[in-house]
Formats: sequence, C-alpha cells, structure tokens
Amino acid sequence: MLQWLFHGDCGTTCNEIVRWWEIRRLPFNVLVGLVGVATWLLVMTAGSAAVRPGEDFEEPIVMIFGPPIYAVLANICYTFGWIVDMTYYRGAPRRRLFKAGLIFSIVLTALPGLWAVAAWLITIHTGRKI
Repeated sequence: MLQWLFHGDCGTTCNEIVRWWEIRRLPFNVLVGLVGVATWLLVMTAGSAAVRPGEDFEEPIVMIFGPPIYAVLANICYTFGWIVDMTYYRGAPRRRLFKAGLIFSIVLTALPGLWAVAAWLITIHTGRKI
C-alpha cells in the first residue's frame, strides 16, 4: 500500500492534482489516526503511571476534545498540500510533498505518546513520580 501512496499515477491539470491528493486522504487519515490512537493510549497508560496519584499527565478535557480538533486541523493542513502543489507544480513535486507531510504528521502525532513513555521511563529510573 505504501508504494501506491508515493508512486501512483499523477497528472498535470488542477483537477488531476486534486484527485491525486484526495485519493490519498483516507489512507493518510488512517495512518495518522492509528498513530493518534496509540499516542492517546500511551498518554493514558504510561503518562498516568508517571505522575503522582491525583495528578493528571494531561488535562482530561484535552484528552476528550483534543483528538477531534487535531483531526480537523490535520485535514485542513492536508488540503494545503494540494493547494501548494497546484500553485507551485513544476513536474512532479507532489510525491515528495505528500511524503514529507505524512512523515511530519506522524511524528507530530506521536510526540505526546513519546513524551509519556519518556516520563514513565524517567519515573522508573529515578523512582520519583513527576
């Protein structure tokens, strides 16, 4: 599947560029969403294990409303991908642009989970909760 994401047929007209991007929107959302679910679970488990009883690693309201807001913002940014592609198209930049955006989105989505795991490991190493 990943080969198709980065090497599928592309065209040169505005409609073909938009279609190229929009065909990849669902797989983009699935990949970023899976990382988001893993991150959410890591923040809930590892993050909670890293803090003192009665403390929250992350505000509960953010854990509830943050993911849907993040998903909307990620899709707005995704739309900017094909807007930039149409504006600056010079042959075939969209594959690199898409790949860079996907990698950036996955890393950005994973950061809270990675921070939760790091906090938990620090707690284990020091024996003190944050």
